[in-house]
This record gives sequence, C-alpha cells and structure tokens, in this order.
Amino acid sequence: MDLSEYIKKSRVDNVLLKHGPRPKSYGTIALTSHHFIFQPAPSPNTPNNVRNDELWLLLRAVDIAVSDATVMNKGILTLKCKNFMICSFEMEKPQDALLLAQSINALSNLKSPGHEFPYFYRSTFTVLDDGWNIYDVSQQFCELSTLFPDIFRLTSVNKNFHVCSSYPDKSIVVKGVGDDYLRLCATFRRDGRFPVVSFVDYSTKSILVRTSEPLLGPTNRRCIEDEAVHKAYLLNKNMGILLDTRSKTALASAKARGGGYESAFYYRSWNIIFLELPRTQDIQASFHKVVETCNDYGNVNFHSRLNASGWLPTIALVLSKAGVIAQSMHYVNPGHTHIVHGGESKDMTLMMTSLCAIILDSNTRTLRGFQSLIEREWILGGHPFGERCSHSAYATGGGEEAPVFVCFLNCVFQMMHAYPTAFEFTDHFLINIFEHSYASEFGTFLYDSERDRHHSQLRKRTVSLWSYVNHPEILSTFMNPLYVPIAQPLWPVISGVIHVLWQRLFLRWNLAWDEADESAAIAAEAAEKVKKLQSQLRTLLNQQRSGGHSIPSEEITNLKIDG
Repeated sequence: MDLSEYIKKSRVDNVLLKHGPRPKSYGTIALTSHHFIFQPAPSPNTPNNVRNDELWLLLRAVDIAVSDATVMNKGILTLKCKNFMICSFEMEKPQDALLLAQSINALSNLKSPGHEFPYFYRSTFTVLDDGWNIYDVSQQFCELSTLFPDIFRLTSVNKNFHVCSSYPDKSIVVKGVGDDYLRLCATFRRDGRFPVVSFVDYSTKSILVRTSEPLLGPTNRRCIEDEAVHKAYLLNKNMGILLDTRSKTALASAKARGGGYESAFYYRSWNIIFLELPRTQDIQASFHKVVETCNDYGNVNFHSRLNASGWLPTIALVLSKAGVIAQSMHYVNPGHTHIVHGGESKDMTLMMTSLCAIILDSNTRTLRGFQSLIEREWILGGHPFGERCSHSAYATGGGEEAPVFVCFLNCVFQMMHAYPTAFEFTDHFLINIFEHSYASEFGTFLYDSERDRHHSQLRKRTVSLWSYVNHPEILSTFMNPLYVPIAQPLWPVISGVIHVLWQRLFLRWNLAWDEADESAAIAAEAAEKVKKLQSQLRTLLNQQRSGGHSIPSEEITNLKIDG
C-alpha cells in the first residue's frame, strides 16, 4: 500500500495558526505519509524569547481533524490531538481545509500497524541500552527460584502461541501443574488465558496470579483439569482468595456470552470476592467528561463539572480495590494465593496486578522497575493497546477504545502525589509514556498481542521506547530529585488528598507552566546540594571512626547550606 494515495492535499500556503502550542503566525502546512508539519514564515518582528520553529505532529497523534468555514468563507482546520492539545488553522479556501482533514483522518486511522511510523523511524540517538531487554521472564524465574526453591517452574506450553495468542511464549506457573493440564485448562478459560504467576510478595510469600473467566456455557459445565490447576496454586494451604474484578450485575451479560465465574461448589477451597470495578465503557465516559471539562477550565462551574465527570471517584475506587488486594496479601492472608480475573482479563485485571506490585514492591517505583512492570503486566500481559488507544477523548472508532492504561498512570500519579519522595521518577515520565502509548516513533505499544508482535518481527524492525528513555541524557530529565527509596509498602490514600486532578496531564495546554517549572528546577538544585552535603558528611564521619580523630570544626562549617 502506498500511503501517499490517502493524501488529497499535501501543501497549503498562507495559513494562519490561530490556536496551538506556538504564537499566532502565518506559514505553510505540509502533509507527509506520517507527519503534519506547520512551517512559520520568517518574521523579523518575532521576539527572541518566542518560539517560532516548525510544528511537527505524528498523524497518529491526531484524534480527529475537523474542517469548517468562516462567515468570510475561509477554511478552518482544527486538529484535536490524543494528548488533548487542540490546534486550529485558517486558510483561504474551505476546500483545502476539507481535503486536509480527510487526508489526516485517513492516515491517523490506519488499520495495519505495519504501515505505522515506527517501521520507518531511524534512531537519532545511539542505543546504549536495548529496551527490548528491559524485562526477561527467565531472569524473573531465576530470582523467584532462588528465593523460593521448588515452588515455581517456567513453562513453554504456549510455544508458537498455539495455546493463547495474548500470552508470551514462556510463563511462570507453580510446580505440580503439567503442560497437558495447562492446555486443557486453557480451553476452559476465555481466550486461553490460563493462570500464570504475576507477582510475589517476597516478605509474605503471597502469590498474585492472573487468568481469565471460565467458559461455563449454558449448561454450567465444569473442567476437572482447571480445578486441579487451581488446587495446585493453593501450595498446600487450605484456602485461597479468588477476586473477580466485575460487578455481580455485569456477570449476567458475561453468562449470556458463555462466561461467568467459578462455582463455589467445585472451587470450594477458594473464597470468591467481587471487586465491583467500573467497566471500560464507564471509564471511557468519565474520561470524555473530564477532558471536556478541562478544555473549559475558566468556566465558573469547573469544579462542580469536574466532580460530576466521575473521573476522580473512579481513580479513588480503583486504588482502593488494589489496596484491598495488597493488604490481603501482606497482612490479612499472608502466604496465601490470590487469583484475579475479569472477563478477558486484559484491562482491569492488569490494572489490579500492576498496582498491587507498585504498592508492595519498591523496585517497581524505580525508573527501570516501572518500565519492566509495564512490559511484563501490560504489554506481555496482553492489553490490546491497538484497540484501546485507537482514539482518545475527542473521537470514537469501533467501540473498543478505552483509557484503561491512562487510568493506571493516573493512579500511579495519585500515589506519587501522596508519597512525593517514594518514586524515582516524576510525572513527566508518566506523561511521556501516556503520549507514546497513543502515538509514537517507537514500536513498544504497537499491536494487541504478543503473537502479532512476534509475527511482525517488531523487536527486530523497530526501536523500543525504553531504549530512548534509558539514554543517559534523556533519563536525567525524568529523575525525581527528592527520591528516597522506601522498602515498605505504600498504602493508597483513599480520601482527601487522593482527589487531586492531574493538572500536568489534563490542564497541560490550558495553564502556563513556566513558574512551576522554575520552582521545580530550584527545588531540584537544592535537593542535589543536600545529597552532596550528606555524602560529604558520611565520608567525614567514616574518616573519624576509622582514624579515631575528631572532625575539624571548619569542615563541619563548610557543610552549612546557604540561606
């Protein structure tokens, strides 16, 4: 396919940028197979401190392009982007705006990922750390086997993706579960998603497992092999906890599709709990409302509309349920296995497992640990990024789009807000990930399944986002200068402070951030000075202990912070 066939208008001159991330200016619009470009005309009157450079947009970053005409019969092209930015351009002919909008909408909604920009992108930086290796299931298995011998094994039952298309070719399961049983168990689970180990709380030996709903059918059939697999996951305990992410009312439609939940009679060793989490459709609806509200930030009813959007209560509810699971694993039922599933278990199930890991495992709060978590739970875990991120807040497509991953990132932000020193990264890092999940020059978030990534040779033909992020010059921009590692669990704060809008994300294009950025830079500089002084003090104290002499008073004086 030649993408140029979609371009009905490739260039328009004498265009006025009326609204966007640049000052008002005249210039030229150019359209390529993957990019929208606005080139401002040179102006001697432009102040030196005002940006007047080209505006480049990946076409995939455009949620929808809309054309209109003014009363003066001029054309208006409005680009509503997936990161909530809105740009509008005025041109001489309405027909030009229409043709540009048609071209952009066609190229921003390509159905074949093989034609996306990551396959044409050539790295502009030296890859020092191959991001495709950020997570290695074999390495995780070795760590678990060292800490907990004779409990886990690495299975290749999904070799060539014959058992489950959305799982990787290797997974960690418990010993005592043979591959034959896993194959039969997979036939009883939605999309073949048999139970796999997601996370282990090292301090309590509690195991968090994810799977998908059982396929009961109209006759409420059972699967003895599936029951045996679940029994093996008990690890000689009398009881386990099985958590269904759905509400009881949502289960009626699940049963109509042949799904449902485990029978208390056949799974009598499992305490079944319904988490009553929101559906993806509900998250999508509140997402649309909160973005619409934030685009009208100056409205006198802003705060009431924000509350009515339901977005913040959704974040609080999701965090609360993740906290319930984590508390059960760590305090209430230590050492017991917890299994989480929903329907397909590619959305809210992954939300729960990843948030539990962040609550209980301090490594996931580091830059590399967080990248590894996303790779393990969301990408290899089977979240359909292609479907869910096909549109953002301004447009709809096939009905499969939903900001589940954005909801997860917002939950992480809320924890960062409650514990500002506990994460190695800032929310700039989260926003960067958010933008790349919707549109990117990197291949990390392409496709809906690991099978499709493998068949398309994604890792050989594209660059990983993590290769870019972990480049030293880039990594430093995401570092939290206040970071102090905390080994203990971080329990979500559910009331009061949790109801905070993520302004950097939702009001990014509505507020001026220069003053906030300057304050953050000053704080970062001060924090760096404190760290250096603390290091010097430790060195001097060590010298005193080893040498048996006192520290000269002038050296202590030199450690004083000015002001």
